[in-house]
Amino acid sequence: MEKNGQKLWSEILAGIKLQVSLSTFKTWFSGSYVIDFKKTEGKNILIIGLKNSFLKEQVEGRYSPVITEVKNKKGYLDLEVIFVVSQRESVSSIGNGPLFTGEPQRLSPTFRKFEALNPNYIFGNFVVGAANNLAHVAASQVAKNLGQAYNPLLIYGPTGVGKTHLLHAIGNEAIDKTIDIKVLYTTSEKFTNEYIQSLNNRTQQLFRQKYRNVDVLLIDDIQFLAGKESTQDEFFHCFNELTLSGRQVVAASDRHPKELGQLKERLASRFLGGMVADISYPDIEMRMAIIRAKCGEKNINLDTSIVEFIARESSGGARELEGVLTSTMAKIKLSGGKFEPIELKKLVASTSLNKVSAPSPKNVITAVCRFFRVGEEQIRGSSRKASIVGARQILMYLLRLEVGLSLSGIGEIVGGRDHSTVIHGVEKVRKSIASDSGFRDEVLRIKEVINK
Repeated sequence: MEKNGQKLWSEILAGIKLQVSLSTFKTWFSGSYVIDFKKTEGKNILIIGLKNSFLKEQVEGRYSPVITEVKNKKGYLDLEVIFVVSQRESVSSIGNGPLFTGEPQRLSPTFRKFEALNPNYIFGNFVVGAANNLAHVAASQVAKNLGQAYNPLLIYGPTGVGKTHLLHAIGNEAIDKTIDIKVLYTTSEKFTNEYIQSLNNRTQQLFRQKYRNVDVLLIDDIQFLAGKESTQDEFFHCFNELTLSGRQVVAASDRHPKELGQLKERLASRFLGGMVADISYPDIEMRMAIIRAKCGEKNINLDTSIVEFIARESSGGARELEGVLTSTMAKIKLSGGKFEPIELKKLVASTSLNKVSAPSPKNVITAVCRFFRVGEEQIRGSSRKASIVGARQILMYLLRLEVGLSLSGIGEIVGGRDHSTVIHGVEKVRKSIASDSGFRDEVLRIKEVINK
């Protein structure tokens, strides 16, 4: 490799850096290096090495016009830049930054600890079904195309359905595929506590450096920022700096942004400007798949009838299913594993974390229709009669709060309405319950009928 070639490529890289975002430059160009520089009569050829074919395809496909423009502006009209896939033992990178690689990165324990990621939460062991397919697809796309696919990505749904798993999976995949990438997982509670501490200690600059000098920010339980105005302002500026520079932000919440009443409008609108994907509780088939997956991880073999029984008894998410399974297996171990199927069923029933199952959507629909003396066809229909609209909105509220259905799932049940209509209905009932005691009593009476 000639020094002239190294100088040429350094100048071209400096020009590219001004044309693209920092994260783009780090991802695609910072690990490149000069292999050879050939001078000929017609033109000069600069051969640049990249670590793998995926990186080569992306650079050639996406950034050839930028490279050509930069080298021509620098006066190198007779220079041809050729990219090749090349490996070398020690890569002296042009600048510090990540590089996509086909080999998993070897990370030091301190690096993994700093990232606070659980290495067991990966896409490979996330059970996918109708309840979480959209969120899984969106998270997978984000992990493959950081800062480009969906930015920001907000995943929302009830507790224990896999939101945190997907956040960690995105972080783990990013770390495994990209050298020196900075991925930070945190919770809104930790973000708030560290922000308050920085105010008390006058270390705001250090706080901002921690959260703004990352390539991927994963923040959990975003709903806890609601009502914390100064913390929201700080997060808003952090959020803006990351996304405007092409770096990835992924958040998780237990509710849709529009349902977070005390979340500032400008912050909610930022989330709504990206991808919002919901996860709901799994159906029985998916719960059985989750149990089988957990059994596989723990090298446990359970009879199909027992798997089905656990799935039916536990109507919560993956976290609850794992808790029931762990408790059950602990009891089996203590007893020496001599349980008969019928005894094991009794044991599962006694250790279930959710002995009272959530009501079925059918039961809720029937209870609401009987209470208001309206037909199911009327509730699903297009009638704008006040009594029917009121019954429809209470049905939406109960399907959301009592059954835990997704907004899209509720929309389908009430006649194919969109999620914004469902959000409006749920919020209207919530506000009426808080302000009108007579209305609140009506909803409570319906609940009593449902839970009988």
